[in-house]
Amino acid sequence: MRPNKKSFRIPIALHIYSSLILVALITVLMIGLSNQLIFKTYIASECDKRITNAVNSCTAFAEAWRETLSADQAASSATLRENLLNSIVASTDISNDASIVLLTAPLGTSSSQDTTVLWPSPSNYNSMYIRSVDVLNTILSENELVNDTITRSVIYKDSEVYYRFVGLDYTDPSCEADTDTPYASDADQYYLLIYIDSSSYYSFYNALHLALLRSIVFAVICSAIMSILVASPIYISARKLSRFAARVGKGDFTPVKGHIVSRELSDLGDIMNSMATRLEKSDIEQKTFFQNASHELRTPLMSIQGYAEGIKYDIFDEEKKEEAVDIIISETTRLSNLVENLLSISKMDMSRSGNYQVKKQMLEVREITESVIDKVRGGFLHAGKQLVNEFDIDDVYIYANEGDIFRMLENIFSNCLRYAENTVVFRCTYDISHVTFRISDDGPGISEEVQKHLFERFAKGSDGKHGIGLALANSIAAEHGGTITAYNKDDGTTGAVFEIRIPTAKCREQLSKINNEGN
Repeated sequence: MRPNKKSFRIPIALHIYSSLILVALITVLMIGLSNQLIFKTYIASECDKRITNAVNSCTAFAEAWRETLSADQAASSATLRENLLNSIVASTDISNDASIVLLTAPLGTSSSQDTTVLWPSPSNYNSMYIRSVDVLNTILSENELVNDTITRSVIYKDSEVYYRFVGLDYTDPSCEADTDTPYASDADQYYLLIYIDSSSYYSFYNALHLALLRSIVFAVICSAIMSILVASPIYISARKLSRFAARVGKGDFTPVKGHIVSRELSDLGDIMNSMATRLEKSDIEQKTFFQNASHELRTPLMSIQGYAEGIKYDIFDEEKKEEAVDIIISETTRLSNLVENLLSISKMDMSRSGNYQVKKQMLEVREITESVIDKVRGGFLHAGKQLVNEFDIDDVYIYANEGDIFRMLENIFSNCLRYAENTVVFRCTYDISHVTFRISDDGPGISEEVQKHLFERFAKGSDGKHGIGLALANSIAAEHGGTITAYNKDDGTTGAVFEIRIPTAKCREQLSKINNEGN
């Protein structure tokens, strides 16, 4: 099914950009959530810490004030208040940690209407006084006036205020008191409201978030630039490989050139170049194969057609007709052998590419070789040449296809018979791993020029027929895990030698393979 060219496809740059943006957004989101939790907890902890420090400072000053009060009980309320303000409120140790409001309230009250703010001074109604009263009224409108060690919070003008009340043990000395319970009366009680407005912390937090937002925008812009810079070489390389693949599809196998930035794409380019080289070689071999096959098939067909037409139109006399029939039979046999060899070599090619499986079985070497010798012996007798058989091994097996081994040996015998002067010698030996078939003749030998291309398809010597036999023998040997070599004799005599090495059967392994194939 062909892809729709109009369908939308996401570019590589957008893939990279989206990945970078996604990572940046997830990172920022995690940082934002973490900061929100951390900052809120940190602000509450820091405010509680500062209020505790202020309370401790107030406690120390209150203790000193009570000692002063005990030494001078006759002091007036105004004097005591002035002393208290000077001792506590004006202390830098307290004011540095938190804001302080000094107030009085009747014992047991929790209403803002019953409280009186003594500090900040209410005389001028300045901003500090107004703000302190507003904070106090907001606190008392939502919570009671509680003197304990717990730091609480309340929302004041969209900001969170942390606070704590501290009671001062004091009664007005002008009031009469029970001698058993000095200073216990219904007079007003002094309190300190210690509070911290966390708006400054949240201002810093908001400024930090604003900076983080700016960082996000900057990261998005940088990611876009980076994705373009990173994706451009990949895009160019991918387009180059895409155009190269299109050229290969059209039959242009020119290798791709130029630098490819990505290691993976570079490896892909090398693999595609190697593929193009193999395809080009295969294409040339295929075209050559068809050209040569067409030529080899056309020659006997023309002979058959010519003699058949001569017989039909009575061109030949009775004697010539018999000769023409013999030629037709000979050319038909030649044509049949050529077709069989072409089919066999095609089968070997399919097996090598994995599209066909050659059926194999356990073969006894003596049995198969004797069958081959019996078939080719008639040709030797007809040619007046001698076949010397030096076969002396028994009970040696190979795992092979009987028809392929038969055709391989037959083609080698046929080639040696064609070039032999008088004798062809066949010898078979074996070792632990291989069976070696050695076939030699006493002919002129193999020329250096022919030897370079001896096992190539349609490569023929001076008396060769169609150039398929040796190429097929080489393919069959390779299919069976063996090798075939050809060389000239080096013992002072002339002639060619062909050696075929086929692995011997390892009984346990081969039987296991046979059983697996049978199942």
